[in-house]
Amino acid sequence: MKNYFIIHGSFGHNKENWFPWLENKLKEQGFEVFNFNYPTPQEQNFENWSKVLDSVRDKINEESIFVCHSIAPIFLIKYILSNKIKIRKLISVCGFNNYIGGHPEFDNINKFMFVNDVSNFKNLCKERICFYSKDDPYIKFENAHKFAQSIDAKEIIYINAGHFNERSGFLTFEDIIKYL
Repeated sequence: MKNYFIIHGSFGHNKENWFPWLENKLKEQGFEVFNFNYPTPQEQNFENWSKVLDSVRDKINEESIFVCHSIAPIFLIKYILSNKIKIRKLISVCGFNNYIGGHPEFDNINKFMFVNDVSNFKNLCKERICFYSKDDPYIKFENAHKFAQSIDAKEIIYINAGHFNERSGFLTFEDIIKYL
């Protein structure tokens, strides 16, 4: 059965940015949506975030669609690879798989999520889409592009969307709907 998972990024929570808006849009269409809070910042690591998904592991299937922001796409990839789970789609928003640089507080907690080899992910995920912006204040354009290429994703590039968060004016995200 098709269902949706929304995963926020570092120092974030499930009620910020466009996440509640997307959750409501999907629920209005009758879909089951999982939009949890993941432990951050002090408790943020792969094991603690995995426990959140483990609690609904029986709901993750080949029709599941994940919408992940910032560090969440690489967390999900690591989780999928570690558990050898097949999913339908990953929509990555500002995803990356390397140190940000210039933001040590983010680099220190994100390091637990990085993956050395993501090449097998495309065998476990039918469709991969990456949204990112040329003016993201955290993720360098080159790093977002490199990440998208590493997972063989369709790239959707914005000019002035920042980090696709509230600070950048993203309390809604209409463009994402057509890719769901």
